Amino acid sequence: MRNLSLLILVFLSLFACQNVERPEKPDAFIEEEKMIDILYDISVIKSLKTYNINEMRMLDIKPESYIYDKYDIDSIQLAENISYYAVDFNEYAELWEKVRARLAAKQEEVEAEIAKGDSIQRVKSKPIPDSLKNRKIPQSEMTKGLQMNDSLVESVSG
Repeated sequence: MRNLSLLILVFLSLFACQNVERPEKPDAFIEEEKMIDILYDISVIKSLKTYNINEMRMLDIKPESYIYDKYDIDSIQLAENISYYAVDFNEYAELWEKVRARLAAKQEEVEAEIAKGDSIQRVKSKPIPDSLKNRKIPQSEMTKGLQMNDSLVESVSG
């Protein structure tokens, strides 16, 4: 009897999971490319919030309202579209893979700029060698050159 009830429970569970309905397409549907842009910006803003929240507060930056203003959407519209995309796991995973690739490309770009800035800083911080200081000129030629070429030096003979 116990095995029969367990079998019926498993059977009912399997059939219950078959009716996962996809939410209706939202009235204000966000196309995939725009959704990728939104998810990218959300990712960047979330990382900035964990990196330096105090500076964002000092600059009076409100991350949530930034996304809504930039893309002319509201929170309900965003939530409905995320729910719509998230039902199909494969499609949603592809969406996030595109966001991840874009974040990785941006990270490489930023790291290249930092490396470029570091190399410029290294060049600027190197002392420039004095070419005249290291040159060996005999003492007799130095005074001779001064006497012949210097118009300010007057003859001392009297």
